[in-house]
Amino acid sequence: MPWQAYRCCFCFKRMFKLKMAEPPNDIEELFNKYSENGLMTAKMLQRFLVEVQGEGKTTIDDAQKIVDTGLKHLPFSPKGLDLDAFFRYLFGDLNPPFPPLGVHHDMTAPLAHYFMYTGHNSYLPGNQFSSRSSIQPIIKALRRGVRVIELDLWPNSKKDDVLVLHGRTLTSSVKLIKCLKAIKDNAFQASKYPVIITFEDHLDYSLQGKMVKSTFGEMLVPATEYLQFPSPESLKEKILISTKPPEKKDDSTPAKIKECNCLPIRSLSGSKTKDEHDMHITPSKMEEEEAEEEAEAEAEAEEDTPAPKYDDLISIRAIKMGKGGLKSLLEDDSKRVARLSLSEQTLKNAVKTLGTDIVRFTQRNLLRVYPRGSRLLSSNYNSLTAWTHGAQMVAFNMQGYGKHLWIMQGMFRANGGCGYVKKPDILLKAGKEVFDPSSVRDVKAKLKVKVYMGDGWALDFTRTHFDPFSPPDFFTKLQIYGVPADKQKAKTGTLTNQWVPMWNEEFEFQLRVPELALLRIEVREYDMASAHDFGGQTCLPVSELRSGIRAVPLYDRRGKKYKHGDQRKMTKQAYKFCFCFHRMFKLRMAEPPEDIVNMFSQYSDNGVMTIERLHKFLVEFQGEEKATFDDAQAILDSLKHLHVFPRRGLNIDGFFRYLFSDLNPPLPPLGVHHDMNAPLAHYFMYTGHNSYLTGNQISSNSSIEPIIKALRRGVRVIELDLWPNPKRDDVNVFHGGTMTSPVKLIKCLEAIKDNAFYASEYPVIITFEDHLDPSLQRRVAEEIQMVTITFGDMLFQDVEFGEFPSPESLKRQILISTKPPTESVDCLKEEESSESDKNRDKCSVQIQQNETVEEVGGEGGVGGGEEDGEEKSLAPKYSNLIAIQAMKRQIGLEKLLKDESMRGARLSLSEQKFENAIRTYGSDITRSGQGRYLWAMQGMFRANGGCGYVKKPDILLKVGPNNEVCDPNTTGKVKKTLKVKIYMGDGWHLEFHRTHFDRFSPPDFFTKFQILGAPADRKKAKTVPLEDQWVPTWNEEFEFPLRVPELAMLRIEVRKYNMIRGKHNFGGQTCLPVSELRSGIRAIPLYDKKGDKYKHVKLLLRIQFLEN
Repeated sequence: MPWQAYRCCFCFKRMFKLKMAEPPNDIEELFNKYSENGLMTAKMLQRFLVEVQGEGKTTIDDAQKIVDTGLKHLPFSPKGLDLDAFFRYLFGDLNPPFPPLGVHHDMTAPLAHYFMYTGHNSYLPGNQFSSRSSIQPIIKALRRGVRVIELDLWPNSKKDDVLVLHGRTLTSSVKLIKCLKAIKDNAFQASKYPVIITFEDHLDYSLQGKMVKSTFGEMLVPATEYLQFPSPESLKEKILISTKPPEKKDDSTPAKIKECNCLPIRSLSGSKTKDEHDMHITPSKMEEEEAEEEAEAEAEAEEDTPAPKYDDLISIRAIKMGKGGLKSLLEDDSKRVARLSLSEQTLKNAVKTLGTDIVRFTQRNLLRVYPRGSRLLSSNYNSLTAWTHGAQMVAFNMQGYGKHLWIMQGMFRANGGCGYVKKPDILLKAGKEVFDPSSVRDVKAKLKVKVYMGDGWALDFTRTHFDPFSPPDFFTKLQIYGVPADKQKAKTGTLTNQWVPMWNEEFEFQLRVPELALLRIEVREYDMASAHDFGGQTCLPVSELRSGIRAVPLYDRRGKKYKHGDQRKMTKQAYKFCFCFHRMFKLRMAEPPEDIVNMFSQYSDNGVMTIERLHKFLVEFQGEEKATFDDAQAILDSLKHLHVFPRRGLNIDGFFRYLFSDLNPPLPPLGVHHDMNAPLAHYFMYTGHNSYLTGNQISSNSSIEPIIKALRRGVRVIELDLWPNPKRDDVNVFHGGTMTSPVKLIKCLEAIKDNAFYASEYPVIITFEDHLDPSLQRRVAEEIQMVTITFGDMLFQDVEFGEFPSPESLKRQILISTKPPTESVDCLKEEESSESDKNRDKCSVQIQQNETVEEVGGEGGVGGGEEDGEEKSLAPKYSNLIAIQAMKRQIGLEKLLKDESMRGARLSLSEQKFENAIRTYGSDITRSGQGRYLWAMQGMFRANGGCGYVKKPDILLKVGPNNEVCDPNTTGKVKKTLKVKIYMGDGWHLEFHRTHFDRFSPPDFFTKFQILGAPADRKKAKTVPLEDQWVPTWNEEFEFPLRVPELAMLRIEVRKYNMIRGKHNFGGQTCLPVSELRSGIRAIPLYDKKGDKYKHVKLLLRIQFLEN
C-alpha cells in the first residue's frame, strides 16, 4: 500500500434572495389604463374583461364577484382592486385559458362527429407483456373522463367463465364480471355522456354475452342497425357494446382460432389441457400486434353459432376488411354505419394514398386506431395523424406518460372534460372534395403568445430538486401540433437562479388549419451536464383558447395538476456548495532509527551481524546476561522465513525486524518467575467485582459469560452474591436490591470449575456475599451439596490457619471466602440484649428478589455488604466450606487493623471507605493491597507470566523492630531513574481503516507517558504530534525519578491529535510494571480499550535504569 488517497471537500453556503412574483410592465400599464387612483372598480374591471380579455358577455355582477374574491385576503374592504389584487386575479385559477363553461359543444350530432377519449387494453396497469390485469386502471381511466374502454375476453381453463387478459402474453387475468361492475359503478362520475365498451372477443358461443345484460340492465343500449349513429346527448348515462357480431354457420362443431406456425405459450391456468384452446405467439409477428386486433373479425368469424341474445347486445358493430382490402371497404356505400379498427402503422401507410377516403369514411362511421404490437412498454404514438383524418377513437395506453399522452390529455380537457370533443366543420363537410390534411393551405390565423413569467415551483418542489447548489435555471418550450404544415417550435431563453422566472418573450405561430391545432407548453430546468429536468407541461387546443392575459396551469408527467400557491413567506434560500479533491499521501515504511543503525554498525562486521555478535549485543546492550549462543541462534532461526539476512547472520533490515517484533518484549518471557511459596497475603491477586454482571450495576443481566471471560484472562478472585429464589428452595446469583436479572448458583459454580485453570494453575478464590437463611445454607452444604459435589477434590476447606498457605501449595485448588455463620449467632445475641441499638446494622436480614433495600452502600452495592446477609442459626457443615473467613468491622477499623491476635482472614472495604481510611491508617492498611484502574490492573497482572498472582515487593512485607511498616505516602529519596526513549510506532495502517482517525489525511499521533505508584513518583510526559504519518518517528527521551520503584508502573497511551473536537482519538495503550521491565531497546505491544492486544500495533522504546 505505497499510496493513500483522501477525499477533501471545502464547503460553503450560497445565499439567494427569493424573488417574489411581481406584475410585469404590461400588466402595470393595463392596470393604470383601467383604474383610477390606484383602484380598479367592478365597472372598470368589466371594461377590461370586454376590451382586453375578449369576454364580451361579462356583466357587472361577474366583475363584482371577481373583485370580492380578490379582496378576501385583505383585512379591510376597499371599493376595488389594487395592483396586487389585480395581479393575483390574473395569475390565479379564476383566469384559466379555457372558457369555464363546462360542456359547451353541440352534443346533438351523431357520434361519428366527435373525437372520443379512448383507452387501449384498459385493464393493464403496466407493460403489455407481463403486468397484472386489474380493475384499478379501468376505474382510474373512467374517473379521468375516458369514454371508450377496451376489454379482451378469453375463456378460463374450465370454459365455464370469462376472463379479461392480454392474450398470447404473460399478463395475468381478471374476471370479466369484476370489470363490468367497475365500469357500472364509475362510468358516469366524470361525465354523463355514454361509455362505449369494445370487446376483443375470443369466446365460443356458450360464453358470449354472459353477464353483460344482467350487470348493466337498463343502462345498456340494445342492438340497432343504425343508418346514422345517435347523438351523445341522446345516450346520456348509457353504455354501448362494440364488437364484431358473430357469424352464423351450418355446422355445429366448435370454431377454432386460426392456426399458424408459432411457439406455444402456457395456458391461462399455468399448464396445458386437452380441452383448452391452444394459445400461440408467432415470433415474426411479436412486434406487430395488429394480427390480434386487425384480425379481430377473422378470429371471431370462425366461431360457432352463438346464442341469439349476444347479437342483440352489440350496439356498434365492428367490420372487417374483406378480400378487396381497405380501399374497397372505405368506398363501400353501405347505408349501415359501423366501426373499423386499424393499427397506427396501417393508418400511417394508408393515409399516404387513401387520406381523403378515410376522412370521408369517418364522416358517418367510427374509426378506431390502436398502438402497434411492439409497444410492449405501453408507450404511445402521434395521435394527430388519426385526428386530422377524422378518426374518433384514438386508443392510448393511459398507464404511461410522455408527450403523446400529454397531447391526448390536453385535447380532452376541452368541452368541460366530458370525454367528447366536437370535430371541426372541415372534417364533416361532405361532397366530392373533402378535407385533405396533407395539402398546404394559406395561413388562416396567427397565434401570438407572450410568455411573461412562471411561479409556484418553490412550493411544489424541494429546494434542491432541480439543482443541489442553486435555484433552478428555467426555460419554456412551445410547440404547435396539428396538420403537418402547422408544426412549429419555439423556446424562451434560460434564466439562471430564479424560482420566479420573468421571460417577457413573444412568439408568433402561423396556422393554416387552426381548428385542428394544439399548443403544447413544457417547462424545463437547464442542465449543462445531463438531460434537462422536467418542470411541468400542458397542452391546449387552439380552438378553445381565450384571448387575453391568462394563467396557464401546468401538470406533472402523469397529467396531475400541480398545486402551487403564494410563496411570499419565503425570503431567502441557502445552498451548500462543495469543492472536492483528493490528497495523495505516500505511505512511508518503517525504517531503522539512527540509534539502531549506529548500534548495528557497532555490533556487526561488513553489514552482517553473526550469531556471536548478536549474543554479545544481547548481553552487553540488552542486559540479558543469561542469554546463550543457542538463544541467539533461535532468534536467527525465527526470522528465516522473512529472507532478510545472509547465510552468516543478520543484515540491518533483519536486525531491525527482530528488535521491532514479538521476539523482543519489554517483560521477561520466563513464565511464572516470582517466588510462589510465600503465604497468600504476600501477593497481589487479580480480582473481579460482581463477576457475574454483563454490564452496569443496576439493570444488566447476570450470566456465566463474564465469569468465563474473567477466568480465561487470568482473574483469580471471583465474587458471587447469593440470594434465595422467590420460592426459597434454590440459590440465585444477582446484585441484590437492583433490577439485575438472576442466574442460578449451580451454573456459576460449574462455569468456574470448567474454566478455573484455563489461564493459570494457581488457586481460584470465590468470595460469597451471603444473603441466605440457615435452611438454604444447610441445603447448599448438606442436602444439595452444590459446592462440594461441583468442585470435589478441587475444594480446599475446613482449615483454620494462623498464616495463609502459599499459592504453590494450593495449585489447582478452589477456596471459598465468606463470613462464617457463627458470627450471626453472636450478633443475634447482642441484638436481643440491647433494644436501644435499633439503628445499628442488622445482622439477620431476609431480602427476597426485587424487594426494596433501605441501606445503600457497602461492597455489595445497593443492598449492603457481606455483613447484611447473616443467618439466624448455625449450619455446621456450611462453615466447613469456608477456607478464608471474612472479618466484620464490629470493633472499629483502627482496632481491627492493629489486632495482633487476629488469625488469617479477609477484610472488605468499599472504595470510598478505603480512600478515607488511608489518610489516617495508611501504614496499617499496607498489610492488605488493592489495584485502582482497569488498564493498570491488566498491566500489573501481565507480570509473572500472567498467572494472576504477583509477589508484593519486600518493602510491603518488612516489619521493623517497633512494628513499623512502609508508608507509601511518605516522600523518600530517589532510588533510581527510569529513562525512556521512544523511537517510533507502527502497525496502525494494518489495524484501522484509512479514514478511522482522520477523513482527510493520515493520523497525527502523539504518545503520553505516566508513572503510577506512590504519590511522590507520579509524573506525566508526552511527545509532540507528528502530522500525517502512519509510521511516526518521534525520537524523544524522558526521565522519571522513582522513590518507590518497586510499586511503580509505566502507563503508555497513544492518541491521534484532534484540534477541532478537543478530544483526541484513542490509538492504543499498555501498562508495564517497572520492576518487571527489561532494559535495552524493546518492542512494546499496544492494547485496545478492552485490553485486547492489537495484532500489529507496537512502539519501539529504549529503556534504561540509572541508579542514584
